[in-house]
Amino acid sequence: MNKQFRVCVIGCGVIAPNHIKALLENEKTELVGVCDVIEERARSRAAMAGCPYYTDYHQMLDELHPDAVHLCLPHALHAPVAIDCMRAGADVLCEKPMDASLAAAEQMKAVSIETGRRLGVIFQNRYNAENRAIREALDSGEMGKLISLHGEVCWCRNEAYYRSGEWRSRYETAGGGVIINQAIHTLDLLRFFAGSPVVDVKATVSHHGETSAEVEDTAEGVIFFENGTRALFYFSINNLEDEDIRVTIKCENARVESRAGDCCIFYRDGRSVHAADEERAKNYGAKACYGSSHAIQIADFYDDPDGSRARWMMEEALKTQALVDAILRSGGVYA
Repeated sequence: MNKQFRVCVIGCGVIAPNHIKALLENEKTELVGVCDVIEERARSRAAMAGCPYYTDYHQMLDELHPDAVHLCLPHALHAPVAIDCMRAGADVLCEKPMDASLAAAEQMKAVSIETGRRLGVIFQNRYNAENRAIREALDSGEMGKLISLHGEVCWCRNEAYYRSGEWRSRYETAGGGVIINQAIHTLDLLRFFAGSPVVDVKATVSHHGETSAEVEDTAEGVIFFENGTRALFYFSINNLEDEDIRVTIKCENARVESRAGDCCIFYRDGRSVHAADEERAKNYGAKACYGSSHAIQIADFYDDPDGSRARWMMEEALKTQALVDAILRSGGVYA
């Protein structure tokens, strides 16, 4: 089959191999260039991909004229680079979050509509086997009315983590700390499982650890949904090691316990259903916590003749960005 999309990747850091591998394996995509301001990093990823490398994405866009661009950049660069790419005629698939700020994310959407270019955002955990199984069970009605949800992330991020990428330490460049860097996928899943708009958030955000970062390292609170359910959350990167991410759900007829890519649905009548991300152990990407579903979501983006999948990705990512913003505002970070 002839390749249908000529694709470039901008940003060659830790998440880039997930995109590169998926693009190389997808029969619809041809990876034609990669770019990073650090030349050695760009050269290394280009060798992996078998394509040219650039240190200036404007030059890459001008010379290669890609059909689509994947963004694997620091958060505050997402909006300006995505907008440049869309105005240059390329579709964009952006790593989470949309940007460091809600206003910039909304501008990305506006330019997507203005230019007619597709804008997708990676929240690959929605595509993991265990999370699809949970969503299908909720949709079936067999679990009964949704009552409550709970999400917990307890990881370790120390001073070395912030020194390895100083942009992560500031609200201006990262848009947050534990909420937007470590826990955003869990927040997105709480929204995904609730299946209802967020109507209110009550939260506290704090910095309890010893790092020099200005961003929060701990957050807890309650998310109120339109359908009457609530989600409790607790996130911290002050643990001495990374614990498994946990999500629990309670319904009238069942409860769900999900931990590190493995979930069980326990029904009141004694039945249980097990689902797991079997691909996680195959080390598809750089970190096990990424799951195995980058390739699935990327394929979904390119198997999208009417643009509906990309619009869904964009709209859902914008809602999760708004939830991040609401938590930070409730916690007093923003006025």
